[in-house]
This record gives sequence, C-alpha cells and structure tokens, in this order.
Amino acid sequence: MNADLENGIQKLIEVLDAEIGYTEKGSGYTKFGEWYQKNVDGSYDFSNAAWCDMFLAWGADKAGLTEVYGQFAYTPDHAAWFRDQGAWGTRPEPGALVFYDWSGGKSLDGIDHIGIVTKVDGARITTIEGNVDARFAKRKERDQSKVVGYGYPAKTEAAAASRQNPDTPNPDTTPQSPGPEQPSDQAPGHLGPNLAASSSSAKFLAAPAAEPGAEAAMAAPLLLAALAIALVAGMKRRTRPAS
Repeated sequence: MNADLENGIQKLIEVLDAEIGYTEKGSGYTKFGEWYQKNVDGSYDFSNAAWCDMFLAWGADKAGLTEVYGQFAYTPDHAAWFRDQGAWGTRPEPGALVFYDWSGGKSLDGIDHIGIVTKVDGARITTIEGNVDARFAKRKERDQSKVVGYGYPAKTEAAAASRQNPDTPNPDTTPQSPGPEQPSDQAPGHLGPNLAASSSSAKFLAAPAAEPGAEAAMAAPLLLAALAIALVAGMKRRTRPAS
C-alpha cells in the first residue's frame, strides 16, 4: 500500500469516526441517503433507505477515495465490484471493507451489511458501521463468524492503474515468470541446438545468407572452362582432314 492511499484511509476513518453517534430520523431519513440521491443516483429516494453502504460512500467521497472504495447503496453489488477487480478475499486488514451475512452464509448474494475495518486483533475485528441496531453509526468489535469477505482498496487501486496503463503489471493478475532468461544461443533470431535438431526447416532458418556477388563469382570459373572446351573442339574440327 502506498503512502498516499494509507494517508487517505486514515482520513476516511477520521471522517467516519466523527459521525459516530449519528442517528437517523424517525422517518428513516439520513443525510447520507440524501447525499447519495443528489450526487450518485437520483433514480430513487435514497434519503429514507437503508444506509450502511451509503454511509461509507459519503465518507470515501469526503476523503477523496471514491475510485478505490466505490459508491454503492446495495451491498451485494458492492462486494461483486471488489471481486471483479481481483480485490476480494477473506483476510481482514485495516482499511478493508467487511461484508456480513447475518445468517452465516458465504454467498455474495446473501450479504446484509457492511462496515470498514479499523483494527485487527487475532480473530476479532474493530469496525465503524452505519445503520447499526437499525439506526445508528457506531464503532463495533466483532468476531468473523458472520463475515462473507473483505474488499481491499489497495487492490482496486492497482487494478485502476493497470487499466490506465496496460503496460503496468498488476501484481495480483500478472502471470509468473516462465523461468530464467534463455541462453544467448537461443535468443530471438537464432535457433539453439535443441530446436534446430527437432525442426525440419531449422537448417533453412538458421543458414546464413550468401554474400552479395558470391554466386556470380562461383559461376565465373565454370563459364571460362566451358568456353575453353568449345574453342579446343572448334580447332580440332578445323584441322581434321577431309574424308
């Protein structure tokens, strides 16, 4: 994780931490849902909707980390977004988003709730979550029995960089090296002994080209010899007695 992202995550946690104790209104209204409707998706009245994921989207926007955390109101879609970028796993780490299924299932389709991990202590995690106990923003300490998985912002950042510059390898998707560099006798443009022995056309591919004028130089002596033979034969015909 680079220093800029690490600092951004710290800022995100501070932004969310400042909202601990926030309570939705009696009608279910939250400022996070209202913000989401105005800034992300105006097709639905999110101001009174379940807001655990919109709480995180709001915080990521404040911290300038929308690109690596995403903006979602529906938690299964959010989890799938991480998965599709190779940024999904089961190991907790600070800054990762944690996805829960209260029934204990492990399918993305069954995800009910989301939070952000702020601390890992063995098998237990400390999180900040919105819409906890149906209406609050709280800091929680939980075990992982209901965790479906985690979304990692560092990996979505790497995936975004790879899309912007295809020549930049993504450490999570780049194939392993095939092995040591080939010996110089098998470098491109030169067939090594193993390939030459197994290829019927190797001798033609590897044969050096003739020097310019070499073929003409080889043909000249043969031409002179032919002319000399022709001259000798002509002289014999001229000196032979008439029959």
